[in-house]
Amino acid sequence: MRVLLIESEPEDVLFLRDVLAEIGEGRFWNGWVNIEILHAASWTAAATILSKEPVDLILLDLDVLDSQGIETFRRAQRAAQGIPMVLLLSPSEEPLGVRLVRDGAQDFLAKKQVDCVPLAHAMQNAIERHRLLVAARAAAAHDTLTGLLNRGGFLASAARDLKLAGKLGRRLLVLVAEPENLGEIVSVHGEQRRDLVLVEAADRLRSLTGPGDLLARIETARFAMTIFDSDQESIEAAQKRMENALRPLRIQLGAAIFSVNQPAGLDALLERAATDLRPNSVAMHA
Repeated sequence: MRVLLIESEPEDVLFLRDVLAEIGEGRFWNGWVNIEILHAASWTAAATILSKEPVDLILLDLDVLDSQGIETFRRAQRAAQGIPMVLLLSPSEEPLGVRLVRDGAQDFLAKKQVDCVPLAHAMQNAIERHRLLVAARAAAAHDTLTGLLNRGGFLASAARDLKLAGKLGRRLLVLVAEPENLGEIVSVHGEQRRDLVLVEAADRLRSLTGPGDLLARIETARFAMTIFDSDQESIEAAQKRMENALRPLRIQLGAAIFSVNQPAGLDALLERAATDLRPNSVAMHA
């Protein structure tokens, strides 16, 4: 476990190194853990480490050589969004610690309380709470039936794709897909059969998307995708490949294109693609 210690006071650094070494021996952890300590005495040094090295946990003193107070936390939060953080505070900063836990820190300790047992406990809690938070966020952004992103997850990620397409000057294909005759399937075979059709459609769409493509279930019977134009495959070729693969499955498609010459918002692109839905064929609209 790689721990980044952001602390300026030399005596505190030595003390915390000793405490972490004892924790690493396994007497204060649930089993033995190999702790590797990365140290930064300033925020500048910490930012450099975070940009180059993998880190599993941050121990942060808010007052370092080149940054003080809540601003240090904000900087760490921006630079290390996926890393659990334990704050090291003076006794007078406890109300601030409560506030910052609400704002995203996983735990805090007053420096006078730091010893093997409380620090090990705080570190374990921070890692576990962060794991649960990540799992909850992932669950909130995913569709339970298909495992794909849901509408909220798609809108957040597709908005990022649009910004990236604009920044890079690349076209982005927005597709919507919908199995045909679902209403008839429900009336004859029931909702269980409809769900099976949707799962099969999701699996087929998943098999057609690449690592950089986005795929989601955005409505009960509708899927959405984004595909970047690339040297390996143009969006025209990607559209044709999708059409050929999905025709036998009776999945209708609609498409719209984002480009820097004809920019459009995500809602407008989805509406345009939905209007373009037609059985077994795709006509693309820029």
